[in-house]
Amino acid sequence: MIQSYYMDTIEERKFPTILFISLTYIIGNWLYKSTIVDLLALFYFGYGFGLIVSYGLLHLKTKISLHALAIGGLIGFLIYFSYYFKINLLLILMVLFVLSGLILSSRLRLKAHKLTEVILGYLVGIATQLIVFLVFYNM
Repeated sequence: MIQSYYMDTIEERKFPTILFISLTYIIGNWLYKSTIVDLLALFYFGYGFGLIVSYGLLHLKTKISLHALAIGGLIGFLIYFSYYFKINLLLILMVLFVLSGLILSSRLRLKAHKLTEVILGYLVGIATQLIVFLVFYNM
């Protein structure tokens, strides 16, 4: 199913994406049912949603950087986490923005992705986290 460790083709990326979608929803559902860490469950649901968007884009012959999706998702989660608990995480967010710049530039330098794939992955990561939060807490 996978010819290269780098998963260069779109077809090679489909099965791992489906696998991670399944894992994130299993973990998210388990955490949500525990009712102790339901905000953390949204973190996994946000990643799952981001991976679903990524999978949909694969069918449109577009790949996005999953590294960018991951760091963008973490930043999106910390944004709504700080909003929900009314705590200042500005220093942590600044460090993560710098770290995300290093991660995304390394993906470009390694020629693993094009600039549009990296930016799209980053935006999908942040947006899906915020969408999941807004859906669950505006019901």
